Amino acid sequence: MIAIIGNTVSPYVRKILVILTLKKIPFEIDPIVPFFGNDDFAKISPVRRIPVLIDGDIVLNDSSVIAQYLEETCPFPSILPATAAARGRARWLEEYADARMGDVFIWKAFGRMVIGPVFFGTTRDLEAHQKLLDTEVVDVMEYLEGVTPAEGFLCGSFGLADISVAVMFRNMMYARWTPDAARWPKVARWLALVDAHPAMAKANFWSDALARTPPAEQRAKASEIGLRVTDQTYFADKPRRGPMTQIG
Repeated sequence: MIAIIGNTVSPYVRKILVILTLKKIPFEIDPIVPFFGNDDFAKISPVRRIPVLIDGDIVLNDSSVIAQYLEETCPFPSILPATAAARGRARWLEEYADARMGDVFIWKAFGRMVIGPVFFGTTRDLEAHQKLLDTEVVDVMEYLEGVTPAEGFLCGSFGLADISVAVMFRNMMYARWTPDAARWPKVARWLALVDAHPAMAKANFWSDALARTPPAEQRAKASEIGLRVTDQTYFADKPRRGPMTQIG
């Protein structure tokens, strides 16, 4: 069975869990926060990031690589649209979400407002956070409003683009920000549509449950809410920064 190493609160992990659920691929999970990965975790994730996929002897890092692997090994239902142009657009939106939204929404907002203070004792800079909301977050939202259709999903049917972009908004909600529906009506309509999809709703439920649970108790909580957990874990009891940690 495929094993996913990584916590449901991570948008990159959640992207993969939505794809697995959509494709009905059985999986088990070791729901570790990457900062709590032990020495063995560094062997399978050299930059100490999640998700990691383990499928027999295959170990893959990076959510985009994993998503493509799942699409190639289990192509139905596809997470990519039918035409080359639409597939290119979907892959671009995935890259935009992973890179630009990841930088602004995850590292600069969620990381500094949630991860840093909770795990590393950093102080929340509310003035800097508000400046971020007024500048870079607005830039992201203006771009998304411009590329979001008035109806339906981003690239026709529910797929990779929708999943990759939508998962970022959950973490902004944890950082106490949600998009203004009056200012960005197309994004607000689209996000409600995506969050209502059964595969996304299930992943959001898993994320919300673990977001309220201390790291040492998350394996038990994951099992309690219906996730199949791995027999062994890469969890360590003290947080440590990775080589690419950008918070605090």
